[in-house]
Amino acid sequence: MQTKWLFVLTIVVLAMATSGCTDSDDETVTYEEDGVTVEYTASADSEDDWCPVGSSWASSNPGTGEDVSMMITGTEEIDGVQMCKAEFNSNNPDDEYARIYYMWSEDSERFSWKYYNADGDLVSEMTMKEGQMRLVDEDGTVTEINTNS
Repeated sequence: MQTKWLFVLTIVVLAMATSGCTDSDDETVTYEEDGVTVEYTASADSEDDWCPVGSSWASSNPGTGEDVSMMITGTEEIDGVQMCKAEFNSNNPDDEYARIYYMWSEDSERFSWKYYNADGDLVSEMTMKEGQMRLVDEDGTVTEINTNS
């Protein structure tokens, strides 16, 4: 289940980051699939096209009580680079992660994923900066990978 939601989150964030927003009112799309209700809202008040602040995605399953949501919450400057921020939340007790914070730069050259459990403890993180990927697992083991050719 966790992998499915992370895949969905990634697709939604990428779609929102590349689609941009228009100057019209917020647009909400709701649909149901296999008993699960999904709602996507694109904010007309986004700061700019690459970071549509206020845009969100939510899914609920009345049969299991599971709720999953993601919202683009704002921007933050890190090391002189403007980063878009999103927050993902899940109340599924089978998922290892209850909250994920995702940040990315407009050029997609930098990003950061931080995964937290239901108690708010940092479980793992992954960052990319200047061609260097850094992974920290739940045991604190650090793996660094140079992605430059």
